[in-house]
Amino acid sequence: MGCIKKNVLQNGDISYRIQVKAKNLRTGKFEAKVMTWRKPAELTERQCEKELKRLEIEFEDKFRKQLNGDIMVDDSITFMEYAYKWLETIKMTRSVNYFIKGRDALRKFEEYFGNIKLADIRPITVQGYLDKLCSHKVQMERAFLIKDLQLFVRSHSVDLCKKLRENDFSRSTYFSAVSGHGILVSNAQKLCEILNLKFDDYFKIQIDSHPYAKETILKLKRTLATILASAKRQGLIEHNFASQEYIAPIQGYKKEIKILNDKEAIELERYLREEEINPRWRIAILTILYMGLRRGELGGLEWKDIDFENGTMRICRSVQELPGFGIFTKEPKTETSKRTISMPENLITYLKEYQVWWQEHKSYLGDRWETIDRLFSTDSGEPISPGLYIVWLHKILNKAGLPKVTLHSLRHTNITLQLNAGVDMKTVSTRAGHARASTTSDFYSHFLQNSDIHASEKINKIFG
Repeated sequence: MGCIKKNVLQNGDISYRIQVKAKNLRTGKFEAKVMTWRKPAELTERQCEKELKRLEIEFEDKFRKQLNGDIMVDDSITFMEYAYKWLETIKMTRSVNYFIKGRDALRKFEEYFGNIKLADIRPITVQGYLDKLCSHKVQMERAFLIKDLQLFVRSHSVDLCKKLRENDFSRSTYFSAVSGHGILVSNAQKLCEILNLKFDDYFKIQIDSHPYAKETILKLKRTLATILASAKRQGLIEHNFASQEYIAPIQGYKKEIKILNDKEAIELERYLREEEINPRWRIAILTILYMGLRRGELGGLEWKDIDFENGTMRICRSVQELPGFGIFTKEPKTETSKRTISMPENLITYLKEYQVWWQEHKSYLGDRWETIDRLFSTDSGEPISPGLYIVWLHKILNKAGLPKVTLHSLRHTNITLQLNAGVDMKTVSTRAGHARASTTSDFYSHFLQNSDIHASEKINKIFG
């Protein structure tokens, strides 16, 4: 497997050093060869990742042929040894989010695959692992707040952002805790240490036992298949036994998607429109409710993405926060997540009103405002932690007397309202930024009872 290292040149250009190794069958020793590739300025980050991967594979194949025409399979390497080499490669060539997901998947692989050699993996090995996941129940210990932590922070004048930053503690994790979501016990203990609090005074531990969700198992299977596909390309194995042709369809339960029904969604919109609410909170929640955005997409919105003249909104970036990486901006989830979609007239009106407030607020803060164009930011113009949006939502839902749902629930609500109103699946899928219309259909088919009844009534009307 190749090794790719990034280098930023003095003039700001970016180059990559690609080193590959292959075994010389005549000497029995491994030899290395290096090439350098400079990134063209016009390539996006995602295009650069794909080109690097192509160059690495092509360069390694060419080097092998120069040595012996083929490469001897290394029978001694274990699956996990190879998997961690793969992880190091994607760290340099793929997004941070992709790397984090790969790293977490490898931690789950270790217990099962252990010291199994890469060359010894068979369909029964992979199927056995997936079957075990389907039957396994996860024991999860989570800590839930039993006191108002926000009240403590305010009453003791704690500089929360500074303390969390100094101790490398994710603000999203903090906001999850104060929003009533359980967090890992280790994170709760660390938070108490940071704020000098007694754990038992602020948290209680709950143990939850549940099977792996079908989507979780599918993600692990995809990572496993990706690793084996890489090994196959390098001639280390002959077959990818995690591919669809060798593995039975994944069984497992689907997580229940919680949404607001029609009346609840209308009440939430009315409350946001009529009640006295922080302008940021109001527009953030209204935008998700009207447009069905992901929370990262909401955080990435800039005023240049809002075209009032044509009534459209452009989705082209996403904000994320990860432990050890902080808050950063990346490209949207998939290529189809980049989209330009029409805005309802009501939302256009709300956004115009919000822009007036935003400009006044920016002028009032003066030099404290950073050079940022984001719709949603802190009072100094810095990016907002994505976890803060859920705090805003829960406070609004609590005051409005509505069921407690997540931000993603509002996205689900938006999509199901469109489908129940008779908007065709393709259009809904495009607006949602799904890769395929089948994704929308698979996720939301069980919400379409109203459309089914409407279709039945139409047929009845046709025949009199």
